[in-house]
Amino acid sequence: MKHENQSNDSVLTTAPRTYPSGLLSLAAFLLWGITASASNPRIVAEQGFTIAPNAETAIILRTQPDATCDLHELGTSDSRSMRFYANSDGYVKIHANAREGIEGRVQLDCAAQGRTVSHPLHLLASSTPTSDMPVPQSTMPMPKGSKVRPALTEAQAQSMTDDQLDKLGYPARPDALISPDKYAKWLDRVSRPMTVLPTHLVSTNVTATPASYTSSNWSGLEAHSKTQHEYSAVTAIWNVPPIALASSDGNTDYSAFWVGLDGDGTKDLVQAGTEQDAQEFEGIVFANYYTWSELLPNQPTESFISGVNAGDEMEVEVWIGTGSGAPNPNGSLGSFRISDITQNQEWRFDTALDGTKYNGTEAEWIMERPTVGGGLPELAAYLVTVMADTDVLNAKTNKWVASGTAANRNISMWNGKDELSEATWEGKGVNQMSFFWLNYR
Repeated sequence: MKHENQSNDSVLTTAPRTYPSGLLSLAAFLLWGITASASNPRIVAEQGFTIAPNAETAIILRTQPDATCDLHELGTSDSRSMRFYANSDGYVKIHANAREGIEGRVQLDCAAQGRTVSHPLHLLASSTPTSDMPVPQSTMPMPKGSKVRPALTEAQAQSMTDDQLDKLGYPARPDALISPDKYAKWLDRVSRPMTVLPTHLVSTNVTATPASYTSSNWSGLEAHSKTQHEYSAVTAIWNVPPIALASSDGNTDYSAFWVGLDGDGTKDLVQAGTEQDAQEFEGIVFANYYTWSELLPNQPTESFISGVNAGDEMEVEVWIGTGSGAPNPNGSLGSFRISDITQNQEWRFDTALDGTKYNGTEAEWIMERPTVGGGLPELAAYLVTVMADTDVLNAKTNKWVASGTAANRNISMWNGKDELSEATWEGKGVNQMSFFWLNYR
């Protein structure tokens, strides 16, 4: 097992990533005629739900489309609040976890288009729901515009041209001779139906910042080259880490798990991944899990894509291209494919480089403590998690290379003398790494 513990105290040089800047709605219940203004918020009737004890319960609520909401204790100001985001249909996903018998009241203040609606929420951790405290809705309705991409037979997958596959929205087909493992995984993916969801990016208030061997905000592995356009694509698979504990400072703990290209010592950074945040109110740990992307410096903050669940198996690929599925380091687009394998859902979209120079000298697999409000928050207690199929595409040879071969920088996260997070991997040729949470701050 190779593990580097560098002693230099530099900070990764990627641009800061910012979390969604709005108050996102945790308790957006079916909204009856929203007429309140931001200066005169409307308070709707309290809603009550029973959540399973000692387990994470998803709560799906409906509020205004694209609303941002602050969750805070009932009867207090929102100075200590947690932010959530609603999708384009107005649905927001919140997770709650508490011991048997814990009961708490919180309020979700949701704002959109200059209107604010406050939703008092009453939660009880119990195995016995009642008529006035039912189990919450836990399944997110499919957004309008979603389409099912049909499964391919093996014969269809082998006979279709690359252009045909691309036009129908299937992932680019790896060369079976050059990358047999990747081809087998690709065949498995395209042989099952997948719901392709419309992409609706919402700016957040989270910022991704740079790092180097020892960092205050990054931990993970980096493939670093001095050659321009060395890398054109990066990929990984992981399960969204559950956050069951929250720090005692009363503020939100943050963590961002992602793959990306460039950003360490360069102005450009193309990245995508999952966010895992948590905060405790009234003895209940609330968590926010969602997918996001960012292209720096064009997008100064993280872009919210969709809420997901803890434990969902995610496959994330980031590449530079021309709009097709084939990576091209001379392309003018940052391209993204994010797949929730557990839910059979996928998002595929492009973001224009729009004049930004793509260096292509780095590829990363990172657990980050993102910048929020200009400072570094507590690192969410993700405990132990694994990234698998961690590969990078060498643009010179057009071959996928395992992270264990390509990576030459192991970055650990420190706050002064306190180590917060580290990554280990088994060595050359291996494309899997483990991440370990060590401290909040």
